[in-house]
Amino acid sequence: MENETCAMCNKGKLKKKIVTYKVYGVELGKFPAYSCDKCKEEWFDEETAQKIEKLEKEKGLFGLSKETKISYSGNSLIIRIPNDLAKFMKLEKETPVLIHPEGGNRISIEIV
Repeated sequence: MENETCAMCNKGKLKKKIVTYKVYGVELGKFPAYSCDKCKEEWFDEETAQKIEKLEKEKGLFGLSKETKISYSGNSLIIRIPNDLAKFMKLEKETPVLIHPEGGNRISIEIV
């Protein structure tokens, strides 16, 4: 795979290197990967991907991304946070948060 053209940008060459892998801001370790020298996209082989997935599951990080819907409460819109995500973030009822837009299609929620 090394020196192949990158499938994402079609410009760079893939180089084998050791990369730090993080998910949701939690570092899982350093792993061998192929990295594009132009766009920096990274690919892992099947064995490495399975090791990473196992670590994500052990740390309770696997599957935390969930789709939810916006609902109403009185005359306000509300977003429901799934229980496993709330536990991971240590959120409880009445936890103060700061909510703000980040562009036209992203909302950021910060625990204050």
